[in-house]
Amino acid sequence: MDAEGVNAINVVFGIFRDLAPEIQLTPHAILSINADDDVPSPILQLLSFENLINSEDDNAWYRLVLSDGTHMQLPILPPKYSELLLSDTLKIGFVLSLTTYACRTVWNSRVIIIFKLVVEFTNSPLLGKPRYLLQEKEQAMFACKPAPTARRSLKFGIHVPPAQQETFQNISPIKALIPFQNKWAIKGRVINKRKMHQYNTPKSSGQVFNFAMIDAEGTEVRIMCFGDIAEMHYHRVEPGAYYFLSKGSIKEANTKWNKLNSHLEITLDHNSTLKRCDPPVDGEGTASRFTLINELTNYSNNTLVDVIGVVVDVKDTALISRKDGSKVNKRVIKINDMSTLFVDVNLWGVAWA
Repeated sequence: MDAEGVNAINVVFGIFRDLAPEIQLTPHAILSINADDDVPSPILQLLSFENLINSEDDNAWYRLVLSDGTHMQLPILPPKYSELLLSDTLKIGFVLSLTTYACRTVWNSRVIIIFKLVVEFTNSPLLGKPRYLLQEKEQAMFACKPAPTARRSLKFGIHVPPAQQETFQNISPIKALIPFQNKWAIKGRVINKRKMHQYNTPKSSGQVFNFAMIDAEGTEVRIMCFGDIAEMHYHRVEPGAYYFLSKGSIKEANTKWNKLNSHLEITLDHNSTLKRCDPPVDGEGTASRFTLINELTNYSNNTLVDVIGVVVDVKDTALISRKDGSKVNKRVIKINDMSTLFVDVNLWGVAWA
């Protein structure tokens, strides 16, 4: 492997190292992951891979064959790793550690999505005698086990009007979504909405806006709207309101622009359905993950967090001049929480005058 290939591994994966000759895969990792057990950084061997959409560009998703020495399964790998596969930086036989991954049930099938991995060993023969999971006894076991999406489908507590029941009969948690999934529906509360703005790229131009939703389990996702789709939905989306959403393109989130705690984002199209629904009953559906003030320094700039505290000071409203010549109201309040620390919160706009 040349220096450039090693550097690519260092940049993308963060770690690149060889193990001792006695390579140990994580015993029964595939079975445990599919059973929703906590398996931190399982070590698996890459046996094969294929392009899911028959394309050799930067947007190609790949399906791998990974083995723990006993079982094999077919995880999927996001586009940002396609360069490593096409350049032979990542090869069949490599031993990998999955440092960030998720296992979801989609239409009665278990799918592993890999978000980050480490190359542990670069040259190894086939380890063990693996066979595909979900055969014989395993197939029967998972067939009897309720799928996470079905188990939580009624938790959100939102009334579904009869006219919408057929459309939204397969509502699932946001965290259960995977790329290339065609039939899906989620429901949640809009937690922020960005202003409509114009964009220009070498390939296209037009208008765009995005908004974010959170579901009953506290999982967030960003939804993108472009062109006439943006014009169609912009005035219909209201922060704080609850919506059903189905259909659209699910893809890996671009963390450069998407600061939500989510690996995926959704782009709406002409087939998408966005319907406002009643607020949740019994206080469900308002999930938030509150961060203590003394933990805020652990986050990077522009990260979205939920903070709850007591207001201890309120400053007078000030009129601030923007770079474009416009003016906006700003008010600063100070809050503290159980961590005993204080933080200033800047409030912008007419509502805070």
